[in-house]
Amino acid sequence: MGTFEKLGILVIVVIIVMILAVAIYQWGGAGSPGAGPVVEVPATTLTVKTIDDLVGQDENAAPKPPASGDAATWPGGIPKRYVVARDDKVWVLVVKRWELKESFIHEIEKSNPKIDFRRLRPGMELVVPDPSSYSRSTAEKQAPAPKTPGVRRYEVQGGDTLESIAFRHLGSKTRWPDIVALNPGLDPQHLFAGQEIYLPVK
Repeated sequence: MGTFEKLGILVIVVIIVMILAVAIYQWGGAGSPGAGPVVEVPATTLTVKTIDDLVGQDENAAPKPPASGDAATWPGGIPKRYVVARDDKVWVLVVKRWELKESFIHEIEKSNPKIDFRRLRPGMELVVPDPSSYSRSTAEKQAPAPKTPGVRRYEVQGGDTLESIAFRHLGSKTRWPDIVALNPGLDPQHLFAGQEIYLPVK
């Protein structure tokens, strides 16, 4: 091999090395020609947003008020839904706690047809209809006991009927009309545990 042939091979090798060097510089860690230096962004500054974050969100907007039908209570603070607690009795809830007319119990029964109100259990949820037509007047709330001597107050127990009450406390089940006479508006077919009635003397 002559001198010129060796020189030609050397030139070719040098050219190949230069081409490789330029290629490595362009496509390697230095980035593409004309690009500035590569800046690494700390991972802590990156945040991932969900679709909800990206669509229709206004961080400065005031929270929306609840819709008019979303209130948890009726006017006067009576709940629209009530979870039964231990020892709750529907008559006590309606008449004593919520200060409504006794007839409102029938409205609650109609709104909760699957619930046995004689056997309320803790955790049951009652739907409470609009009580606005059943508010008691001040006179009704402060109704005094009958002035008949010897009349006493009695709290109805679960399973009581007027006949059973008359038998136990008046000596004869046939005296149940005497109880009705002392309790105007009392429905003999709808007695509720916790209900307060008046009994005559024996």
